Amino acid sequence: MSGATDAAIGMMDGAYFTSKNEILTFFNNLLNLNLTKIEQTASGAMACQLTEYIFPGSVAMSRVNWAAQSPHEYIGNYKLLQNAFTKNKIQKYVDVDKLIRAKYQDNLEFCQWLKAFFDQ
Repeated sequence: MSGATDAAIGMMDGAYFTSKNEILTFFNNLLNLNLTKIEQTASGAMACQLTEYIFPGSVAMSRVNWAAQSPHEYIGNYKLLQNAFTKNKIQKYVDVDKLIRAKYQDNLEFCQWLKAFFDQ
């Protein structure tokens, strides 16, 4: 997975037509989670786990706050994620301000991007 291809997943890419159920099933099966709603990914913890799965050793998983309940607690997870992206030359802008609000559409699009990135 090269840095040149990660930014190439545009909004009209087929990845953005992946259904909510397919996304949840994918993450639940791959990462042994029990997600029932896309909004549950807003903490950034799942994105950290997926990034660690793809690039072992890139995320300090012991520092991921799995118990985060509010937006200000989520920010630390996104800092870990962004550091891992930088370390692995993943050129993806993560709009943390939108994601931590736990709005369905913003988090769905980020999850669709994560799945497409995993699949490439």
